[in-house]
Amino acid sequence: MNARLPEPDGRMFLTEGGIETHMQYKKGHELRNFCLFELINDEHAMADLRAYHVNLIEVALKHKVGAVLDGLHYRTSRDWGEKLGYSAEALTDIVVRGIRFYQDLAREYETADSPMPVSGVVGPRGDAYDIGRIMEADEAEDYHSEQIATMKQAGADLVTALTFSQVDEAIGVTRAAQDHDMPVVVSFALNKDGHLKSGTALGEAIRSVDRATGDGPRYYMVNCTHPVDFAAAFEAPGPWVKRIYGLRPNASSLDHGTLCQLGHLEEGNPVELGQQMADMARRFSHINVWGGCCGTDHVHIDEIAKAVIPVRAGS
Repeated sequence: MNARLPEPDGRMFLTEGGIETHMQYKKGHELRNFCLFELINDEHAMADLRAYHVNLIEVALKHKVGAVLDGLHYRTSRDWGEKLGYSAEALTDIVVRGIRFYQDLAREYETADSPMPVSGVVGPRGDAYDIGRIMEADEAEDYHSEQIATMKQAGADLVTALTFSQVDEAIGVTRAAQDHDMPVVVSFALNKDGHLKSGTALGEAIRSVDRATGDGPRYYMVNCTHPVDFAAAFEAPGPWVKRIYGLRPNASSLDHGTLCQLGHLEEGNPVELGQQMADMARRFSHINVWGGCCGTDHVHIDEIAKAVIPVRAGS
């Protein structure tokens, strides 16, 4: 068991926000097919990426909480790499360099009060917001195994499957992580009705993945959904809600399709977002991983930490 990883009802952790939207809209870097990983070959972009993560780390250090370091690898899988002209070998090299980037940050900044596990992020095979073809679990296991094997070899502490919308794909990525003896976190994206994009209710999705994998995920998260929208999924919580340790909300309640068409960053109200997360902390005291998604950065994460920490302390 890796003692640096989030535990049930344990130490609070922060994680990154909307790194792609930050790099694209605030720093002016082109993200072809929303693929952040290409920036690892750009010295100027890597300086911006380092600054982004150092800002997050400094928030964690200030509040004496942990920080899960990740973000670069969301689309470092075969299909996305091929769309951009990357060979399997070139994509493997990028995965390894990305993990080392986070390991270097952890070595530089980690303290006893602020452990900094390195996570390899696995995104869905297709577009998370346009379901398209549904994969069987076995196919998803085979597809995601390549990326997870490389992350394991590079020394990542865990794998985070982010913005998943299909239950079978979540089962497959969990089994792939189990095949490689890697702790895995599964994070679902939700519609405004509290269901996955594929139509499955959040509770049923979690129960289905747990049944098929022997409670395989270390924990679950919800990401890329604003709290006014994902709150619907928590209106009648059952035992499944205890499996959710993490929330990573969008800054804005606008749906993703609208956000993509705006042509600018929608940052919402960081203070209000922090208070909304504090409300979730009051209702669900076991949740201990807090971050953001589209439109958020260290400013939002700091406001979330400032609002949630007193709630967790009982004040």
